[in-house]
Order: sequence, then structure tokens, then C-alpha cells
Amino acid sequence: MKRPFFALFVLALLAVPVLGLQTPDQFLGFKLGGDRNLARYDRIQSYFELLGKESPRVRTVVLGKTTLGNDLFMAVISDEANLKEMEKYTAIARRLAQGEVEATEAERLAAEGKAIVVITCNLHSTEIASSQMAMELAYRLAAGGAGVQPILRDVILVLFPSVNPDGQIMEVDWYAKTRGGEYEGTGAPYLYHWYAGHDNNRDWFKASLKETRLILQQLYHRLFPQILVDEHQMGSSGDRLFIPPYQDPPTPGVHPLVWRGINLIGSRIAYDLEKIGLKGVASRGYFTGWWIGSLDDSAWFHNVPGILFEGASVRLATPIYIEPEEVESAESFKNEERVFSPNPWPGGWWRLSDLVHYELHASLSVLNTAARLKNELLLNTYQAARENIARGESEAPYAFIIPRRQHDPEAAERLVQVLLASNVRVFQLGHPVRVGDSLFDKRSYVVPLAQPYRAFVKNLFERQHYPDIRKDSKAEPELPYDMAAWTLSLAMGVKTAAVNEPLKAVLEPLPAAGPAATPLADDLAEFIVLDSRHNHSYRAAFELLGKGKTVYRNIDCSDFPPGSFAVRKSEALALLKEIHAEAPLAPASRKELPLDRFRRLRPFKAGLYQNWGHNMTEGWLRFVFDQYRVPYETIHPKDASGKDFSKKFDVLVFAGASETEIESGKPPKKWEKWATPAPPEYSGGIGATGEKALQEMLKRGKVLVFMEDSCAYAISKFKLPVTNVMEENSKVLCPGSYLKAEVKESPLTAGMEKSAAVFFRATPTFETSLPRRGDESRSTPLVFGARDLLLSGWLQGEEQLTRKSLMVDYRKGPGRIILIGPDVIHRTHSEGTYKLMFNSLLAAAEEKSSGR
Repeated sequence: MKRPFFALFVLALLAVPVLGLQTPDQFLGFKLGGDRNLARYDRIQSYFELLGKESPRVRTVVLGKTTLGNDLFMAVISDEANLKEMEKYTAIARRLAQGEVEATEAERLAAEGKAIVVITCNLHSTEIASSQMAMELAYRLAAGGAGVQPILRDVILVLFPSVNPDGQIMEVDWYAKTRGGEYEGTGAPYLYHWYAGHDNNRDWFKASLKETRLILQQLYHRLFPQILVDEHQMGSSGDRLFIPPYQDPPTPGVHPLVWRGINLIGSRIAYDLEKIGLKGVASRGYFTGWWIGSLDDSAWFHNVPGILFEGASVRLATPIYIEPEEVESAESFKNEERVFSPNPWPGGWWRLSDLVHYELHASLSVLNTAARLKNELLLNTYQAARENIARGESEAPYAFIIPRRQHDPEAAERLVQVLLASNVRVFQLGHPVRVGDSLFDKRSYVVPLAQPYRAFVKNLFERQHYPDIRKDSKAEPELPYDMAAWTLSLAMGVKTAAVNEPLKAVLEPLPAAGPAATPLADDLAEFIVLDSRHNHSYRAAFELLGKGKTVYRNIDCSDFPPGSFAVRKSEALALLKEIHAEAPLAPASRKELPLDRFRRLRPFKAGLYQNWGHNMTEGWLRFVFDQYRVPYETIHPKDASGKDFSKKFDVLVFAGASETEIESGKPPKKWEKWATPAPPEYSGGIGATGEKALQEMLKRGKVLVFMEDSCAYAISKFKLPVTNVMEENSKVLCPGSYLKAEVKESPLTAGMEKSAAVFFRATPTFETSLPRRGDESRSTPLVFGARDLLLSGWLQGEEQLTRKSLMVDYRKGPGRIILIGPDVIHRTHSEGTYKLMFNSLLAAAEEKSSGR
């Protein structure tokens, strides 16, 4: 590719080496970005540590351990004098970002401060180029050539070479294992985040994963950046690099300066890359402004321009060749000149080195923009904060109240922790307050809207209304990139109230760590009762059962909610105290209990099926199983053919895997085009042998649970009189929204309220009919009502869903098959429906006899 002389001159300046400073190529022993070579995370970390020793412009900071125990580190790169005064510059950024000063002082601070730019790489582990590029970017800045002096002087770069070190290691090791064979470049056939896989970029408002929490602490509690860049990869045959501006629609409430800043920075990247002859740089496409859960998107709600890079992928480090007629653009599917992509890539060879090159110069463009506009960027965060505070003081809603009285009080506490993790200001009422017809107790939580991150608060508390966007009156609706709704209070089952007039009350600030925990009392009576309405009670029950303690469950004692758990103090208090320290409990106690109205639970063993591939539904469910101490074991396809498999488990759970994935390991037909081959040991399903084992489990009185797409397997193989009305149903369009379901009384719905918000996206929804055999029966504990199903998001075709079932409890002889249509875990957002899964598991713990 030919480049203009001026561009070559600039590149040469940037690449001037410093005597004694090792280049990445010298350190690694191969050319960075070269064909079929990848630097592993531990080598990347070692190189950054070496730079930190050899150059005064680089510091490395280990933030903590990842899910699998690797270091999560960041590099801070700037002029030596800036690094020595890092605390001063982050304090300036904080004061401006929080809107703490008057305008004159803000001008002075902006002039004195430095632009802090965060660049995050390799969040998705197969999108590996940015983890390699980070080494070259760090070297060029550490070397301090003439072309980077303005950056070093006016910018502090905080660089994360990999946001997901565990996955980077997995993918590099897999590539090394398969290089030279038929599976070279395929990517590992399992989740590249231990729990979340690709969904680790859907966690940036709920913050359930360790890596998310560690990075959020830096972003919004310490660094307060002016720009955030998150570097990704996309498919191979389209544009070479996507950069903003984004496609419509925008998420409501984001400050206009954020969108303007994004457009400015993105346009400058395109301009700079065009000057050096890089083709196929495009904007808009299918990456929209409607989302909150991604790393770059969450920055928007913190008044920070969040910039997404999406580079065209190779096969990890294996080059690819794209025929000219195969090249297509994301926006028009034609490789032609467009306003936002005026210089299309013509096709040909595409290598990891090309991708590294594009990302490197796009990153340098952002850093140069930050250097040029340092004062403006600092003042923009200040202006957005001040105007958000002013709107919160003058516009309804003025605040949201989280009452103390909740169906599950600890769910409200967890919601508060979510807010605090993103540096939202939370207060408590210093006295009871009446708002409209409602009286709120002292210590109820108050989240005022007069704060810098007003848009973040509104989006988590208010219901989304996705716009009906079509290119013309006959066109299909334009759907969001991920979800249409993310009302977290709704998903978690937490009651909140909007305050639509100025709140006159004494508010007490809540410390950043949240309220102090209260120890479990020693003076409890002999029988300790744990409320079934509280999710943490299930955590206690699972751990107690797993450690051999005696646990009873309420069947018909009216003193306690149905399904509540009881244990003896003399047997379980010490363990309960340990559990309470991690998952606070709210126990009641009695000297005596009518145990004839309780059922003793027996210890049980669960199996969680993990198909090969990238089943994120299973991953998140496994996360919750670990979090709530479910006694389970992960099983793979080959395990189903093992001796005594049908005897080993009391309950088996299939979640997210389709019928064909369970049966043969193959994806559904609609996805076969994109499936990549895997070695035999990472392929296949349970087959006829596994099906026979499941039939045997039913004969033994065991429980089989199927959730989401896995329900199709049960309906087909067990010939259930159940129809999924959503199968190939084009009349229903609901792109990731929350719908209202009615909850019937059942052991499977113990602890639930009378209605629930369920996450719906092509979710299995059932019509049932009378079983044909006398030893079979069914019930439908969770159903849609007759109308008004939409709670948040967008729904077309409601009439197809009304009066249909979302859950089927099917008795087949002594065995039991439980179908759960919705993903009742959904990325840990749906805490309000966790109990549907928990109660399904506990169906395997029921003793036939009751009481003593």
C-alpha cells in the first residue's frame, strides 16, 4: 500500500528508537503482528514491566486478580513530570468531572490539568490484535520521538493491554496448540471468559464480574478520563475499521456534548487515517447509540466520549484472503463509496499486522486530538456535569427513592451497590418522608437526579421506549444492536418511586463502601427461619444442604411465607454466621416449630450441562450457581455416556443450548453458516446414549430442568404435549425487553410476588394440552396475562403471547420435567426471577415424607 511522503515522514518520526529501550520485536523474538505469531498475556505484562524499568514515562499498576487468578494490570504513560504529579492531575479531573467548582476556577483547572485518555484492549479475547498493538503503542510513547512530544506533554494515557487476561491466555494457548493443523485460527471451543464469554462486554452497568468492578473503580472513582477508547474486532469481509459516529437511535439523556465529542474524535480518526492512505475506514453502520451495557457505551453516561473501534478480523494470527466481490459494507452491503466510507477497501490479503497498523494509528489519532483539545475536553466534562446537576434541580423527576420495605430487602441493597460502583451519589432519609400518597421510612435510600451522572441514574430506573425506526413505511423495523431495555430496578425486582417535585428532606450521604454490615445475632431461638422471598435465603439453604446440615422447608405453616427454610441453631449457627458475612440474611426465630407443616429437604447433587461452543446462558447460570453455592458439577457431552450417569445426579439442568447442540453438538440450521470446526474431543452432543440416560433418570424419579432454547429438546425427545408458539413466529418482534408475567401459587414460584418482569427475546412461550397418559400431568406456574405485557423496551405482536405459558411443570411417571422459557438469570440482571431456577433445583431435594 503506497503512502504519501509526508505520512511516511511522520511514521518515521514516531518510530525513532531510544538507545537501550527494547522494541517489542526484540523482546518477543518475532515481529509483532507477524503471521502466525502471538504474544501471550504474561509476556505482554513482562514487556510493560521492562518498559517501566527502562523508561521514566511508563508505570505499571496491578489492580488485582482476575476470575482465574491472573494479574489485571494497566500501564500509565506520559511525560515523567506528569507521572510524578499523577495524583494532582486525577484530582483536577475529578473536581471538573464532578462539577465541584465555579466556572472561573474550572477554566484555571482545565489550563493546569492534563487530558486523561483510557484505551482498553482485547476485552473479547479472540479480538486479539489490540493486545499486540498495545506493546507497540507503549514503546513509541516510551521512546519519546519528536512526533509524540505533544501527547506526552498534555495527555496521560492509561492503557489496558487486555481487559480479559484469562481469555487472552486461553486463545493464545489454543492457537499455539492448533497452529499448523486443520483447526488453525478457529478460536477456542469454549467461553473465553470463564463465566461470561462475549457477554463480558454486557456487564458495564450491573458490574457482576471481577474484572468489571476493578476497572470501574479506576475509571469513575480515580481517573475521571476525558476520552475512553475500547478496541474490538468484527467480521472479516466488510469495512476494515469501524469508528464513530454511531448509527441512530441515541440513548435518551446522554449529554449532547458527549455525542458531539464522539463525532468530532471519530471524524478526526477517519481524517488522519485517510491522510496516510488507510482504506476501508467507515462510520455509522450497525453500531448504534442505543445501549448502556458495553464498556465504551457506559462511558457516555459518565459524560465521557466513549469511542468504539471494530477492526476486520483475521483468523487470530492467520492471514486471510478476501476476493474483491466478497467485500461488503455494514451499511449498504455494497462495496462502494459512501459519505462515511469514501475510500472502500478493494479486497486482497489481510493480516494481523494490517489490523495492528490500523489500530495503532487510530489510537495515536485519538491521543493527538486529546493533546490539541486538552482544555476543551476537560471543560466539557465540567460543563456536562454542571448542566446535569442543574437539570436535576429544575426538572422532574428530582430523585428516585428505594424504600426500605421491599419484597427482598437485600436486592435493594445490591442495587445500591451497583450505583455506588459507578460513582452515583446515594443518600438515606434522615427521617420519614411523605411523597404524594406514599410514606417512606427513615433510612430509605434516595438517589437524587441533581448529580453529574444523571443519565446513568435515569436509565437504570426509568423504563425504556425503543423508537420504531424504519427506512420507509414498508420496511422492517431497525432493531437495536443488543437490547431494547435495561431497567435494572425492574429486572432485580426492586420497588422504586420517582419524586416529581422538589424533595424537602434531610439527606445523609452514604459512604462509597455502602452501609456497614450488622453481625448475625447470638440470641436467636433454637429454630431459625429464613424468608423464601429473599434470594440470600436460598444461598444459605444450598450451602447448608451441601455441608450436610438439616434443612426444613415450609409447606403450610401460615406464620411464615410458603417455602421458607428452617434450621436448628444448635446445628447451623456457626455456618450461618459465615454465610451472613458474605450474603446478609434476615432471620426470624422460634423456640419451637410445627415440623409436621414443614418438609425436610435432602441433600442433592445437580449437574449443569455445558455444550462445546460459546453458550453464555450456561456461563451466567454457572456464575450464579457458584455465587449461591449450588451443589453442582459441570457435565460435558461425553459424560452422558458414562457408567451410572443416571444415578449420579438428582437434577440435571440444560440452559441455552439448542436441541441440535444438545443432541449432536451442531448449531441450529440458521447458524450453521457461521459455525467453525473443532477437534473431535471438543465436538458432539449426548446422542442416543445420553437421551436414554435422561429417560432412565425420569424412571428413577429425578428432575430435568430445561431453560430457554434447551426447552425444544425436552418437548421433542419426551414427546410432551407442549408447543412453543415462538418457534419461527415472525409476528412477534421483541428485541430484548421486559414483559410482565403473572405468577401462580406453586412450589416452583415460592417466594415470588404475584407478577414478575421477565426478559424476553424470541423466548420459548408455550401452549399446553391435556396429557394423554394417566401417569402424566402438567401445571403452568408462570403465564402471560390478557393484555399490557410490555414493561420496558419494545413489543410488536402482543396478541401472539397473551394467555400463554412461560413455565411448564410436567410430571412424567415418578420423574419431573421443568421447562423455563425465559432466561431467568439474564446476565445476572434478572435477580427478580432467580427463584424460578432455585425452586426448580430444590424440587430434587424434596422428601416424600414430611416433618420429623
